[in-house]
Amino acid sequence: MFRYIVSALSQLHRGVLICGGFALFMVFGALLLMLPFSTTGNAEVSFVDALFMSVSVVSVTGMSMFDVRTDFTIFGQLVILFLMQVGGLGIMTIMAMVGISTGRKIRLQERLLIRDSFNLQTPSGMVMLVRKIIFMTLLVEFISGTLLAVYFYFKFGPMGIYLGYWHAVSAFTNCGLDIMGANAGFAKMAADPFVSTVIVVTMFLGGVGFMAADDFLRHRSWSGLSLNSKLIFLMEAILIPLGTIIFYNLEGNNPETLGGLSTMEKWQSAVLMSVSSRLGGFAVFDIHSMLDQTVLLVMMFMFIGAAPVSTGGGIRTTTIGLLFLSLYAWIRGKKDVVIFHKHVDPDCLVKASNVFTLAVVITFITAFLVFVFEPMSFDFEDVMFEAVSAFSTVGFSMGLTGEWNTPCKIVLMIAMYIGRIGVMTLAITFASHHSRQLKYPKENIIVG
Repeated sequence: MFRYIVSALSQLHRGVLICGGFALFMVFGALLLMLPFSTTGNAEVSFVDALFMSVSVVSVTGMSMFDVRTDFTIFGQLVILFLMQVGGLGIMTIMAMVGISTGRKIRLQERLLIRDSFNLQTPSGMVMLVRKIIFMTLLVEFISGTLLAVYFYFKFGPMGIYLGYWHAVSAFTNCGLDIMGANAGFAKMAADPFVSTVIVVTMFLGGVGFMAADDFLRHRSWSGLSLNSKLIFLMEAILIPLGTIIFYNLEGNNPETLGGLSTMEKWQSAVLMSVSSRLGGFAVFDIHSMLDQTVLLVMMFMFIGAAPVSTGGGIRTTTIGLLFLSLYAWIRGKKDVVIFHKHVDPDCLVKASNVFTLAVVITFITAFLVFVFEPMSFDFEDVMFEAVSAFSTVGFSMGLTGEWNTPCKIVLMIAMYIGRIGVMTLAITFASHHSRQLKYPKENIIVG
């Protein structure tokens, strides 16, 4: 029986298996969260709400209408921790890890699944990549978790150990959920220099991408890095300081956000928000209290997101980097895009353009459907913010998550789901796989 099931699944397209694997795991997570011993009874958990929570966690978005600390038991919190860990690594990575740990040989079909789940070009080296991903994940989460656990132990006692490792996983997977509770609030803890530094570094390591991190550890020099890694680190070197400076200058005098902090605390919070707005979704103040121009900045950063082959979402830093490089080359009248003395493959530029276009369309459709299904009057800015946050799997919210009706929750779940599997995976799932030999004549079309 099992052999027939495996044989039938092998006939499906790899994109369908990836999409289906995530969807089934999200439903499985919802069922676990609905168990009587998963919740405390403080809040009613319907199937739609449980599914929304599961989708949000597996997609490492972190949107929640619940207070995780008070509405879920320790078991429920551990379920959420498990879901975000699997969601951050990916279903195919976990399956490959199980196969490797049991000594089973990873077949070509499985290698191709891993390749497609990470949008890579070749299936070679997939087993080694999985091993490195698992090792890096466990190492980073253990180190950051231990640092936070020791620090929290002196503040919260033995419970601090649990809090430390829980938030280390949440930060590395870029989920951004916290279990400090609505009263204590992670924002107060994030104001601490030590906690803030550990969280920022952990989010960065999760969002910079496994391949770029491995490339850096292997070569330990700028010249030895691949072009992909160089572009990733270049974009991080631009975006993090840029976001920090803008956050500091825009919100530094806002009494509802950073205005009441000291100069050092302002810079510290600005750094965390700069990194978190693209990656983890940890907030150090009420997002709804930000100035309009800051909200626009956060939306832009969320849309850009993390690096490829990472735990984060968005259109990816390399995508926006290639688009700007292509624009720069076009303005200068150059046909080729060159960076670090390397010529960028035109196919990469086409993919970047398509990813950007699809992301804009999906985000627009998400916001449009929310306006259609929600009879209440919400600000355009708030709805667009929630739509971008859901698709980019960042999880920042204007505080509307608990107010959506069922159709709107379904729309946002679909956006988070697509944001997690990636628009490239979605595209190859529905694309035609039959190549045509027929070529048609060229003709120009007026643009602009």
